[in-house]
Amino acid sequence: MATVTSLADRLRTELGDMGKSFVYQEIASGETNRYQLPYSPLDGLNLIVNVDAVDVSTDVEVEETTGYLTFDDIPEAGAAIVVAGTYYRYFTNAEIEQYINNALAQHTLNKSDSLGRPITVANLPVVEEYPLVTLATIQALYTLATDASFDIDIQAPDGVMIPRSERYRQLSNEINARQAQYRELCSLLGIGMYSVDVFSLRRISKTTNRYVPVYIPMEVDDRSTPRRAMLSIPSYGSKTKPSDVPTQDLNLYEGDSYEVTLDFPFNVSAYTFQADITGASMASPVKLTSFNITVHPTDNTKLILSLTSAQTTLLPDRCYWDIQATSAPDPDYQKTYIKGMLFVDRQVTV
Repeated sequence: MATVTSLADRLRTELGDMGKSFVYQEIASGETNRYQLPYSPLDGLNLIVNVDAVDVSTDVEVEETTGYLTFDDIPEAGAAIVVAGTYYRYFTNAEIEQYINNALAQHTLNKSDSLGRPITVANLPVVEEYPLVTLATIQALYTLATDASFDIDIQAPDGVMIPRSERYRQLSNEINARQAQYRELCSLLGIGMYSVDVFSLRRISKTTNRYVPVYIPMEVDDRSTPRRAMLSIPSYGSKTKPSDVPTQDLNLYEGDSYEVTLDFPFNVSAYTFQADITGASMASPVKLTSFNITVHPTDNTKLILSLTSAQTTLLPDRCYWDIQATSAPDPDYQKTYIKGMLFVDRQVTV
């Protein structure tokens, strides 16, 4: 499974912007709390700063792009300042992660997996990791090209010429090559912004304005229960309503006992919890069953949700769940803390 960090490392490899370690020493003047390092951009999060062998890393503000350090207090005159960390050639970690996030948003626009869930870094297919990094590389190269576009050629009176604009032309050629690479990968693999979409035409009932279900084709002698095709539904321009309730999807196997542990940032003993499973997420859902809820025996900030074998046998391929808390001192207080979908794999052994 990919992460933003792993994709960021691959992006730095593509750009030749790998981190380099350094150790810098300076004697404090006692007159200022602001010092500039000869290295930038920096990895400010992992920067180690010592003053007279005392770690003051948490008392220093770091400007990653410029290499400036600002101490909370002015170091005493003659104090030995030692700074150790990692610097890069072009971009900070925050900038690299921003390129990855932008590329992900563009690469997966209007795309979803076979279950209708939006594609994120967590469920990004392995085959799409490199094309996504390639798209992020293009964006990073555009930034470098914009910086290089302000350079002008220099011609000295003695006839010496420095073609500084050549760097811009080289970056432009690299951008064109990378764009062609990304377009070819997307076209051949059927992914990203250049994918060729193939659709199954779906009929909408004129009486109910609902899609007519599509079922996965089966062999003529297959007598098993028909499986519904989980097709993505177009939004028709509708926007997702904002919600402050975190989403957590669950997966289980039909006929197996199921258990999941949920973490909460407070003591759950002061609340009464209810977690139901329904067949629909919209108005008037049909309740299918409820989770059995117990407090973790050694940690009162965790809840254990469980289902019996008989309960999981009754669930459809896809359903919805959430967990709601009611305050014991104030029964009028209720809050939903987690919601999501629940996916069921069909069992073979009965």
